[in-house]
Amino acid sequence: MQGSGRQRGAGLCGLLATALLLVAVRAAATPQRIVSLDYCTDADLLALTTPAEIAALSPDARAPYAYARERAQGLPQHDGSAEAILALRPDLVVGSGPGSPRLARLLDRFAIPHLDLGHATSLAAARERFLRLATRLGRAEKARRLLAALDRRLAALRTRVARLDAVVPRPRALYLTPSGVTTGADTYIDEVLRLAGIENALAAAGVRGWSALSVEGLIAQPPDLFVRSFFGSRPGWQETWRFSVHPVTAALVAARPAIDVPAAHWGCAGIFVVDAVADLVRGRERLALRRGALPEAGR
Repeated sequence: MQGSGRQRGAGLCGLLATALLLVAVRAAATPQRIVSLDYCTDADLLALTTPAEIAALSPDARAPYAYARERAQGLPQHDGSAEAILALRPDLVVGSGPGSPRLARLLDRFAIPHLDLGHATSLAAARERFLRLATRLGRAEKARRLLAALDRRLAALRTRVARLDAVVPRPRALYLTPSGVTTGADTYIDEVLRLAGIENALAAAGVRGWSALSVEGLIAQPPDLFVRSFFGSRPGWQETWRFSVHPVTAALVAARPAIDVPAAHWGCAGIFVVDAVADLVRGRERLALRRGALPEAGR
């Protein structure tokens, strides 16, 4: 009797050890069914994984402000509900925040791993979250290669900015959206402007963070240059908001040079905002060419 009891105890210990090992293996294994909660993590996932590893992208994966929307074509999307996400049987859920409290509770209840990368507010923070995700996916080396390519591209852009600075003053610009939402210092938009050699008019005036323009403020301090984004992203989208259709706003924008940056190039603070830097540098080069300050052959 004692022998059979010891055998049962040993068997139970063996089953428990096996179960714990399976849990550990599942936690350590490279995820094969990943769900993204937002369009920022969509872009990171599409840069690091294969389509076969993505169970579903976010509801905004094909939105006009989503950077990787072309690569998202043909891939499944969820509707954002906890039920839809659980039905996908993911082995990892990633987002720029924990999602809804109910979703987080359900993921914990069903022992589904989830990774909150947080909202990046700078290019350095975007790099850090990209590496965190890559490490979790077992793609750290791929991420390092992609970041090295980004550094080379930024270095080339800095050379072009220095060349521009040698022949034309840095413009004082205002970031303009159809709704009048703009930005001062301590935002990734401000950082992108500075990388392109453009002075942020609101940051120079002491404004920090996100702000809202007024027609009166625009009249009082018109900038040298407008940097426009989110205009025409979708037929009728935002353009009906009062600020963008005000006749004074329209007249001021028409009277000054402008550089347009596609919304998708900086819809969030991802590593891809280097595309927005490139857009702005090209815009500065075009303006310098029009003024005769930059030789065509040397562009």
